[in-house]
Amino acid sequence: MLEYIKGYVEHVDEDYIVVESNEIGYKVMTSLTTIAELQHHSEKICIFTELIVREDSMTLCGFSSKNELKMFKLLTSVSGVGTKVGLAILSSIPYTSLYTILISGDVKVLTTANGVGKKTAERIILELKDKVKKVMHISVDHGEVIQETLDIDHTSFEDAKAALLALGYSHNEINSAVSGIDASNLSTEDIIKLALKNLMNR
Repeated sequence: MLEYIKGYVEHVDEDYIVVESNEIGYKVMTSLTTIAELQHHSEKICIFTELIVREDSMTLCGFSSKNELKMFKLLTSVSGVGTKVGLAILSSIPYTSLYTILISGDVKVLTTANGVGKKTAERIILELKDKVKKVMHISVDHGEVIQETLDIDHTSFEDAKAALLALGYSHNEINSAVSGIDASNLSTEDIIKLALKNLMNR
């Protein structure tokens, strides 16, 4: 129904943005990746959308790239993965990294996303491992990205998230703060310092 919206970002929240177009404000549920990319934009933006209609609700989801939208549609096509979980996955793992996680079958990394247990991760990979190659067209060095993903010290990352949570930050704030951090060769303390810096600059 709605392919995309062109307008201006009028408001940014933890899990959605409001885009004003022709004097109408559209509440668009989205990922932290898209929020981080668009929150400081003052010029007109284009957000690619998907209107999800349920018996008791209508939810407009949108992303700054067509590929992220495609990934969201793939994720929510899996049984047991709804809008909330699909957005949570894309908020925890950028879609380019998620692409390589799926084709490499890395269950462990996928379970680092909020709301994704081992069984759900296994089901997602089983259903999408081959499908994602046909639907997505991402120009990346798959081997390099997979290796980078596998080299992350997840223990340090999770310890840092736990520490930030104890300081009173929300899961969304924490995921946004750490999403751009390259954790290779970083200690838990280093990750916390970088995340706090990101949080203070928001």
